[in-house]
Amino acid sequence: MIASLAKENPTLHAAFLEARRNADGVSHFVRNGGRYPLCSRGDVNTYAVFAELAYTLQRLIGQVGVIVPSGIATDDTSKYFFRNLVNSRTLVSLYDFENTAPLFVGVHRSYKFCLLTLTGLNHPVGSGADLIFFAQRVADLQDKDRRLTLSAEEIALLNPNTGTCPIFRNKRTAELNKGIYRRIPVLLNKSADQNPWGITFIRMFDMTNDSALLRTREQLETDGAHLKGNIFYQDDQRWMPVFEGKMVGIYDHRASSIELNPENVLRQQQSIHSSLENHLNPSFVNMPYLWGPEAEGRSRTPESWKHQWLPVFKRVTAATNERTIVGCVIPWTTVSYTLYVVVCSPRHQDKLLCLMGNFWSFIGDCVVRQKTAQPSLPMGVVYESAFLPPDIFTSPSPWQIGDSLNSWITKRVLELTYTAWDLQPFAQDCGYDGPPFRWDEERRFLLRCELDAAYFHLYSIAHDDVAYIMDTFPIVKRKDEAAHGEYRTKRVILEIYDAMQQAIETGQPYQTRLDPPPADPRVAHPPRG
Repeated sequence: MIASLAKENPTLHAAFLEARRNADGVSHFVRNGGRYPLCSRGDVNTYAVFAELAYTLQRLIGQVGVIVPSGIATDDTSKYFFRNLVNSRTLVSLYDFENTAPLFVGVHRSYKFCLLTLTGLNHPVGSGADLIFFAQRVADLQDKDRRLTLSAEEIALLNPNTGTCPIFRNKRTAELNKGIYRRIPVLLNKSADQNPWGITFIRMFDMTNDSALLRTREQLETDGAHLKGNIFYQDDQRWMPVFEGKMVGIYDHRASSIELNPENVLRQQQSIHSSLENHLNPSFVNMPYLWGPEAEGRSRTPESWKHQWLPVFKRVTAATNERTIVGCVIPWTTVSYTLYVVVCSPRHQDKLLCLMGNFWSFIGDCVVRQKTAQPSLPMGVVYESAFLPPDIFTSPSPWQIGDSLNSWITKRVLELTYTAWDLQPFAQDCGYDGPPFRWDEERRFLLRCELDAAYFHLYSIAHDDVAYIMDTFPIVKRKDEAAHGEYRTKRVILEIYDAMQQAIETGQPYQTRLDPPPADPRVAHPPRG
C-alpha cells in the first residue's frame, strides 16, 4: 500500500517519506548522540528522554520537578535511569497518581503519572526517597499512611534484575511485600544467576511482523481448506488457531471467540464471550480471527517442550484490573504475542502446574501487581516477582498427611483446566485418562478457594494479612457483593485457610468441602461414544 502511493497519491507519499525521515533522524540522535546514555535503550519513549534531560540540566546544588508517566520508575526501558537516581541518592520524591478523578480531562482514567522531584549530586537525600502510589487527588499527598520510604537495598531486594520501583499503596503493603521477598526468591534472578524453574517466556507470533504467515477464515476457505473444530486442513498442511489474550481467562481456555466487525473502525476484532452452555459442552471450541501454519509454530516451540499443550498468560492487563496475571493451559497451537507461552526445564515439567496455580492465585497476583504501572505485563515484571521454587512442591502437604503438595495441587488444577476434549493430551500427561470434567461453577469456586488458601499458607501469610490482601482486590469484592450480598470469595478463602491451619497444628487431615473430591471421575462427562 505504501509502495503504491508513489503513483496513486504522490503528495501523501512525499509527506510519508518526510515523516519517516524525521522519525529516523530523531531516533538516531537520541540513540547515538551521547546526550541520553540512560534512556536511549530499547523502545525509546519521549517522556524518559525528557526526564533524563531535566536531570542532566539541573545544577549540582539544584532541584527539578517534572510530571511524567509513572513508568519512569517501573518500566524496563527506564530501569538504568531510575537505578542511577536511587544509587546516587538524587531521587527526592515520587508521587504516583491514577487519573481516576480525572485530573487530566481527555486522558484515560486508568492512566498513571507521577510528580518526580530530583536533587543535585551535591545534595543527596538521606535514608531514601519519599514515595506515594495510587493517589487520585492532591489531598491524598497528606495521608501519612500512604507515605513510605524505600532504601536502595530494599529496592534491590524487591527488584534485583532491574532496580526499578515496586508500587505499594501504603506502608502495610510495603512491609508485607518486603517480608515475602525475604522468604521467597524471584522467578529469575539475573544478578545471582538463579533460575530455579529453568523458566522461559516465549512470544511465538508477532501479529505485525509475522502477518504474511497468517490467514483469515475467508482466505483459507477461498484456498480450499476445510474447517474441523477450530483447525483448518489443506492438503497435508494444518492451519492452527492463533490464540490471543482476549480468548482466555483464568483456568479457562475457551473464555471467548473473536469475530470481525467491519463497522468498528478502531477495533474490528471483537471478543464474543462463551456462554455457560458453551462451557458445559466438552466438544465446544472457541474460534480465532487468524490461523497460523502448524509447521512454523512447531519450529518456534522449544525442542525441550514435548507436550501437546501450552501454559499461557495474558500480556495486555493492568494493576487496576479485576486480576492482573490471567492465564490458563491451552491445547498446543499457534499463539499471538498477546499471550506469553511458559516453558520450564524438563526436570520440573511434572511440577509446572504448581507454578501455574501460583501464578493465578491471589497471592501471586498480589506480588505481580505491585510492579507494573502500564496497561501490559512485561516479561521482566513476572521474572522479577516472588514465586515459589519447584523444590517446595516435592514436600508432603502440611495439611494433608500422606499427600505431596504436587499431587494435592495438581488434582485441583487438573479439574479446573480439563473441561474439554481438546485438552485430553494435557490430562493424560497428568496421569488422568478419563473424559473432561463438567463445568460446575460452584465446584470451580471452591477449587480455586482451596488453591488460594493453600498458596497463602505456602507464602507464610498470617490470617489478618490474608484478609487485608483480599481487600486489595476491589473489583472482586464489588462483584461478589452485587451477586451474593457479601464478599464471599474472601470469607470462604479465610474459612478454608483456618481449617488448613488447624490441620497443620493438630495433624488431623484437612477435609475438603468438595464431594466428590477434586478430579474424581464421578464429576466428569460420560466417555465418548
